Amino acid sequence: MIETPRLKLVPCDDTIFDALKMGNNILSIVLGANVPKKWTEVRDTFSYAAKRWKEHPPLHNWWLYLILYKTENMLIGSCGFKGEPNEAGEVEIGYEIRPEQQGIGLGTELAEALVTFAFQDERVSKVIATTLPVENPSASILTKLGFQRVFHPETTDEAIWSWELSRPVA
Repeated sequence: MIETPRLKLVPCDDTIFDALKMGNNILSIVLGANVPKKWTEVRDTFSYAAKRWKEHPPLHNWWLYLILYKTENMLIGSCGFKGEPNEAGEVEIGYEIRPEQQGIGLGTELAEALVTFAFQDERVSKVIATTLPVENPSASILTKLGFQRVFHPETTDEAIWSWELSRPVA
């Protein structure tokens, strides 16, 4: 588990993936937290995430976390990594928070926690992220945390912006 002053990032495991399939009532019991009806926009990706997690044990720390907001003991979204560090020492982060809890700094708090967790692993030299290609809350969060928007000439995908944060020099 990754913990911040206001959040608990609970790593998904077999029990949680099974509860996700069984619905919010079971998930609430397993998490010991309130689970609102609409806590995620990406529910359809959890089946793939569970399958990938079971097939690839090195993902266990580098995959999916559920976000619990301590103040309300409520599930408010998901976050995590898109796999373990690659050969170049990069990990990619992603996150979502339900609209009712946006705008109070929780996105920044959770993204910072993911970055801190990543840089605790000596293999990680860079954390990357992508956003929609417009100024938005995620772009603001990444900018606040020191990420730089980067352009890759070999990439012609104009549907996303790429961001990078290199390991701080000691």
